[in-house]
Amino acid sequence: MNKFPAIKTHLDNYFPEIQKRYDKGDTPYNLRSCDYMDDFYKQKIVWGNLCLSAQYAMAEEGMLINAPSSMIVPGNEYLLAILNSKLADWFIRTLGVTRNGGYFEYKPMFVKKLPVPKIDSGTQLKIKILINNLQELKKTGENTLMIEEQVDDIVFGIYHLSQIEREFVLQNKKTS
Repeated sequence: MNKFPAIKTHLDNYFPEIQKRYDKGDTPYNLRSCDYMDDFYKQKIVWGNLCLSAQYAMAEEGMLINAPSSMIVPGNEYLLAILNSKLADWFIRTLGVTRNGGYFEYKPMFVKKLPVPKIDSGTQLKIKILINNLQELKKTGENTLMIEEQVDDIVFGIYHLSQIEREFVLQNKKTS
């Protein structure tokens, strides 16, 4: 609580009540002990609960997120590229139901079913460079379509999809 003095000051107004709680952790200010508390402060991949399409993002070390949002720790550009690819989005959407307005609930139980192959360090570096360039272009509002297509092409190759399979995913991705 010493890291957040304003919050502690506010909660001190309710100290008699929170001290009685049965679900407290190390101090009455904690709800309960959390084994993965430090993960919230690490670099991570985050995403919103309900989206029209894959919208995974990197949250840098020290950045916190609010609910409802899921996270994967540690985050890296390779996994970020896979998750944001048209192929992964198509696969994950086959596991759930699209809601009104085309929104899909990107539940962790669907995301964790995505098989992510191990790849060589050279390909990982190529993806990292593309993702970093993509993120910089997005900050300035520039068109990122060419880089996104390059990343999708690499991802299709990682999964060894034929041209027919690629076209199937792209066609079905447009209609989902």
